[in-house]
Amino acid sequence: MSRQLSPSLAEVGAGEGHPSRGTAAGIEVRGLSKSFGAVRAVDDLTFSVEPGAVTGFLGPNGAGKTTTLRMLLGLIRPDRGAATIAGLTYRDIPEPSTVVGAALDASGFHPARTGRAHLQVYCAVNGLAPQRAEEVLELVGLAAAGGRRIGGYSLGMRQRLALAVAMLGDPQVLVLDEPANGLDPEGIVWMRRLLRELAGQGRTVLVSSHVLTEMQQLVDHVVIIDGGQLRFQGPVAGLAGTQGVVVEVRASRSDALRAVLADHEGVSVDHDDSGRLLVSGLDAAAVGRAAFTAGVELQWLAERDGDLERLFFTLTSGAGSRDQTGSNASEVGL
Repeated sequence: MSRQLSPSLAEVGAGEGHPSRGTAAGIEVRGLSKSFGAVRAVDDLTFSVEPGAVTGFLGPNGAGKTTTLRMLLGLIRPDRGAATIAGLTYRDIPEPSTVVGAALDASGFHPARTGRAHLQVYCAVNGLAPQRAEEVLELVGLAAAGGRRIGGYSLGMRQRLALAVAMLGDPQVLVLDEPANGLDPEGIVWMRRLLRELAGQGRTVLVSSHVLTEMQQLVDHVVIIDGGQLRFQGPVAGLAGTQGVVVEVRASRSDALRAVLADHEGVSVDHDDSGRLLVSGLDAAAVGRAAFTAGVELQWLAERDGDLERLFFTLTSGAGSRDQTGSNASEVGL
């Protein structure tokens, strides 16, 4: 079969009482709150996710993103407020697999079962034609691997399989947590194109991720939360030129370099737990000159577009909430 995506639900036709057939299905979070003992995980959170766009859901570790997504999908009951999809809570949606597809992790698979058999089980549970398993295997690029046991899948292949499960019911709404985790560069580009094509069909796509530069390339809108509260909601396009560039630098004497850079007017210097400095207000050449003048040896120097990064760092709780790993300047713990 061809790689053509299946039609949107609006094209399939309206079913009586079905909330998404023939209408755009968005996500609404209103006054959502949830505490676990003395910990307020989500605090009076309100935001919306519109159809026809990819929306990024961002926040530091412990910001309340996972709790919010689990409340949206009916896995946790909120203390107050509501999270709805197409105007209904998840529990009230008839045939929910045809309205919303979700992939919150890529670990809930039986290792001895094949990818095809796993999907066929979900087809049977949700009353879908068995052929749909073949269609989504083709959609996510696993047609040749469908007969292999999942225990032999790479993390990237399991991510694709999780997306296949989410797409089984041809839903109007997708809720994805770290969908590109484990994908190689080619796979990341493929995922980006697929999600943008799905949004272009009029679907609602909500993506939580920790790779900010990838999110800036992928998403149309962002929702940023911290401490369980909304910090920002708006279009990524509106950020262009407002945050400037960020220079990432690693030096033998970070404190000395930071003191030198702080003497420059209009310059701000942030840092992460690995000792890297994030400098705004100067370009890479100016940072290099400052380090040379101060006699500070540089170990890494890179300039990058900092629109989303700077907004994120400004609105959230700063370096203490970041969990940077590896040498990728774009990855922060969300």
